Amino acid sequence: MAYSLYDGTIPVLKAALKDTAHLLEVAQKQPNASSLLGARLCEDMKPLTFQVYTVTKFTEIINSRLSGRETIVYEDNMTSYDEMHARINEVLARVENTDKDVVNKLGEEAAPTAMGPGVTMDLAGKVYAHGVTMPNILFHVSITYAILRKEGVPLGKADFMMPFVREYVPGM
Repeated sequence: MAYSLYDGTIPVLKAALKDTAHLLEVAQKQPNASSLLGARLCEDMKPLTFQVYTVTKFTEIINSRLSGRETIVYEDNMTSYDEMHARINEVLARVENTDKDVVNKLGEEAAPTAMGPGVTMDLAGKVYAHGVTMPNILFHVSITYAILRKEGVPLGKADFMMPFVREYVPGM
C-alpha cells in the first residue's frame, strides 16, 4: 500500500497531542506544578500554556482543513492543567475521527490560506500541512518539553519520542 498524505499527517498530529498530554502529566506531578504554567524558555518567549494552545490550535486548523470540517477557533485562555488536558482531548477526538480518503483528496486542493496578518496565499492542503502547520506544531511540542526540562521536570528523550513511535510501531 502506498504511503499517503493521511499516513504522513494524521498519526503525527495524534502523536503531537498525546506527547503534549504526556509532558503535562509528568509536569503535574512536580512540587512546583502550578508555577510551571507560566514558565518560559526565555523571558521574551511565551509561557507553557501558550505552547499547548498553539499545538492544539494548529492541529485543529490543519485537521479541519484536511477533513473538510469547520474549524473550531480556540482562545489562548487556558490557566490550568485540567483545561489544557480538556483542550487536547477535544482536538484529539476530532483528529481520531478523520477520514483517510477525505484527507488524501483535500490535500491536493488549493485554497486561500492565511499566512500571517494581512497575508493570504493559495496553498494545497498538503503544502500547508507539511510546510507550515506541522513544523509549527512540532516546534511548540519541543518548546513545551524544553520549558519543562529547564524548570527541572524529570523528562528524557523517550518521553518526547515514544508517543510518535507508538503511532507507527504496533505494540510499542
